[in-house]
Amino acid sequence: MDGELEVIVRQIQSETSEIRSFVLEPASGSLPPFQAGAHIDVFPIPGISRQYSLVNDPADCSRYVLGVKREPNSRGGSSAMHGNLQEGSRLRISRPKNNFALRSNRGRSILLAGGIGVTPLLSMAQALCARGVDFQLHYFVRSNSEMAFRDLIIGSAWSSCVNYHFGLVPPVLNDVLEEILRGPVADDLVYLCGPGPFMDAVRSVATNAGWTADQVVLEHFSAEPPKLEAGADEFVVRLARRGIELVVPSEKTIIEVLREAGVEIQTSCEQGVCGTCVTPVLEGDLLHNDLYLSDDEHEEGRLMTPCVSRCKSKLLILDI
Repeated sequence: MDGELEVIVRQIQSETSEIRSFVLEPASGSLPPFQAGAHIDVFPIPGISRQYSLVNDPADCSRYVLGVKREPNSRGGSSAMHGNLQEGSRLRISRPKNNFALRSNRGRSILLAGGIGVTPLLSMAQALCARGVDFQLHYFVRSNSEMAFRDLIIGSAWSSCVNYHFGLVPPVLNDVLEEILRGPVADDLVYLCGPGPFMDAVRSVATNAGWTADQVVLEHFSAEPPKLEAGADEFVVRLARRGIELVVPSEKTIIEVLREAGVEIQTSCEQGVCGTCVTPVLEGDLLHNDLYLSDDEHEEGRLMTPCVSRCKSKLLILDI
């Protein structure tokens, strides 16, 4: 695929019982530069593509560092990373992409990390330290033993900017978040990444504390897929440029139906999180189930994520 790179897995290290770090170096030449918050697509085995954030300092492009948690219900990505790769393995990756970039602001930057969600925020912490700006990283994790990238944090010049929160659950979690997010001013920003329930709690507390939606910058690692139930309304998807129509039954996604018809749309997460499959819409009353598009884009109805979103009207026309 165009733009793909080949790298060598130079080092694999156990960060916790569930998380491993992977140091990737170029098989030849050099690696493209990246900005804090960026991620890459990784292809650990044929047919599998997963996104992982870059952990390392953007000032160092000699390598890419990833943190990968082995998920108990893995769909193949994390299990392949943990089980198939060894030091010295060659691996295909994409060039860095960034949907979670740092913004320019003169106020506080508060980084809130839940578990494995710390990975992009570590890169941000290194970049913010280099800028010499005011920031705090709050790392929420189940226990001290589950804290990944301990050596990186403790040995950093910004270790005093890190606050640790172990084993917090509501309502204590909410109390702590209320204290952290108290008294926002116009140029303050929150950067947020972690599991869905953690992110929901942060957004709820932030809203109640007076933070605007534009002041909370977030990235989802995964999402609960919408439940597809037999007997729900089916619809027809028309591919305008190809001149074909396909029936999308209640128990299948649009992507699945297109694949069965030999029409490939590039995908990655297939959870409505990454935006890889975003597709222009010419007609249709959309049912958005993604976490990628903005509220305004949902309202406009000109784009959709066919991996999870559907159509409430009987006809959906896509510009493909």
